[in-house]
Amino acid sequence: MLSSINVYSQDKANTTNSDMPKFLAIQYAQSGSINKINSTSYALELNDLSKKTILFSDRPDRIVKSTSTSDFIGNWTVGEDSYSLDAPNAVLVIDEQDGKQDLALVELFNPVYDLDRKSIKYYVTPDNTTSIYVPREFGQLTLIIDEVGRDHILIRDKNGR
Repeated sequence: MLSSINVYSQDKANTTNSDMPKFLAIQYAQSGSINKINSTSYALELNDLSKKTILFSDRPDRIVKSTSTSDFIGNWTVGEDSYSLDAPNAVLVIDEQDGKQDLALVELFNPVYDLDRKSIKYYVTPDNTTSIYVPREFGQLTLIIDEVGRDHILIRDKNGR
């Protein structure tokens, strides 16, 4: 059980990008679908999406935080190393009713978030080493997004700095 969480204060004047922690982002949805657009691209839609995106960093920082999914997507194009310039990798984890899981490694592009519908649509391409072999429509899923950090997410200390 975590009794406290260390919070990282980003001071851009004194911190280089290599010094800043890197985060994995986790999005959870109750259902989703994937549709082929062409030979290399798909549209991935997550429905009944959580309003929060969970962020956590690895050692030595071990920071755990959540941010609104709206803010997470709103920062997609922010910064010199934004996701719009360098698309993130992600793992799509689909829970099947028989207890098994389907996994797909993808790159994410051009998210469109609809807060009212609680849905998000990503354009995705499979990683060069994998193909997307998942059901066209599916139930509960988790999307784990690689390397959030640098200019993408600002984590403030308890004093708002």
